Amino acid sequence: MEFISAVKDGFKNYANTKVTASRSQLYYWFLFALISITVFNLIDIVIFDSNTYTQLLELNQPTGWLSRIWFWSIVTPSITIIVRRIKDMAKPVWNQKSFIDIPIMIVILLVMLFILAY
Repeated sequence: MEFISAVKDGFKNYANTKVTASRSQLYYWFLFALISITVFNLIDIVIFDSNTYTQLLELNQPTGWLSRIWFWSIVTPSITIIVRRIKDMAKPVWNQKSFIDIPIMIVILLVMLFILAY
């Protein structure tokens, strides 16, 4: 699956867990998620003067609103694509060589959430 079609499919099936997701689709989706969060953080920093990186250490000051709104709009498709990838595995999950994919993607979600933390 190509990058653009993986992103379109991620948004198209954001709540549909009946279909499955390939490994490339999972990787392309999370590549899109990381790139888009970075772009929205930069927009918050440049346009709205929200210095996200110094605010990570100051927990009482929130980060930019655009990046927060974007994160919460892609968190459901991200979780759904992880579930769809687990369904695509033919063998039990713990017997797979690609078992490490799922925890890595969950860690990426948590890192993106940490970037947007209060």
